[in-house]
Amino acid sequence: MTLNPRYFVGIPVALAGLLSACSPNPMVLQDRVSTVRPVVVPPRVSTPAPAVKPELNSSSEVVIPKKPVVSVAPKPKPVAPVVPTEVISAAPPVPEPVEVLTPKAYPSSPAVKALMKTADAEAVAGNFDKAADTLERALRIESDNPDIWLKLAKINERQGNREQAANMLSKAKTYQEQLN
Repeated sequence: MTLNPRYFVGIPVALAGLLSACSPNPMVLQDRVSTVRPVVVPPRVSTPAPAVKPELNSSSEVVIPKKPVVSVAPKPKPVAPVVPTEVISAAPPVPEPVEVLTPKAYPSSPAVKALMKTADAEAVAGNFDKAADTLERALRIESDNPDIWLKLAKINERQGNREQAANMLSKAKTYQEQLN
């Protein structure tokens, strides 16, 4: 027996109809549907006494017993809940702290950090030429690192190259501004 696709056309239709009955109604907004209903308490009403049948006397007079006085309790008035209010005193406005922009540090690679340490050690020892050479090697690795340019500017200033130091200082400021 071969399977005929005609018979399978009805299965998706039947499943869609069955599953659509289980889905929520998209026309009903869930935030407007409330499962909690307010409790309504009926007012207290005393039940009336059962009707008493008039009795007959021996003298054929009808005696109607007196009805007891039934009082109906007044309906309680709904009491609105008392919400305590807060007393807010007028305090002087607190000034918001001013955000201080700290210059961001350039994320240097370990190789550049090692070269900068070596250059610092050479500069402390008074070997400014070796320190400048080491910093120039670091610049070949990270040419946009403002810290390297700044250290190289300081070394050039100590060597007496003020014009070259000023150019390097301006490059350091430019790269620092790009970081921020």
